[in-house]
Amino acid sequence: MSRITKPVEERRQEIIDTAQKSFKEKGFDKTQVADISNRMNAAQGLVYHYFKSKRDILYAVIDQIAAGQTERMKQKMETNSASALEGLTLLFNCRLDFEAHDKLIPSLKSDRAILEYCTQKMTASILPLLFSLIERGNADGSWNCEYPKETAVFILQGFSGLIGLPDSEAPDEAKTQAFANIIFRILDVEPMPPR
Repeated sequence: MSRITKPVEERRQEIIDTAQKSFKEKGFDKTQVADISNRMNAAQGLVYHYFKSKRDILYAVIDQIAAGQTERMKQKMETNSASALEGLTLLFNCRLDFEAHDKLIPSLKSDRAILEYCTQKMTASILPLLFSLIERGNADGSWNCEYPKETAVFILQGFSGLIGLPDSEAPDEAKTQAFANIIFRILDVEPMPPR
């Protein structure tokens, strides 16, 4: 049997995609590097050639999820030519689809370091989008925010803090609406009705 040699980036992406599928199905904790290599029909050493550890693979998966989520939000924002206030409401309704990640998300919540990495990555990827939206609101008269960048950071830090809290009894929609109302108060505007 001959060896299949793939370009470095293609092979690295294959490992990330395979790991993401395995993490989704089994959770991070229950997935072994051997599961990933077996699923790829490759030697375990190949995976370790590209990544030092299973945790490094997970960070690459988180990076990919964050980039995909940000791109989906960006596309929704670009196709919505409404006011900044409506755009902000739309942004808060673009939550991460937890069902699409099945067992991955719950397994991340158990490890504080991984959860911190995940929230920092999501915060960093969404910050330019939220900053731009706040500036747009200043320009179109939706609000008058004196410190748009600092406000965007404050909002996202608050949101990332909510991710790490233990699950409450409130349904996700109620939590999202409550958080959105806090943000509208920060910007000193009347909140949009829930959709």
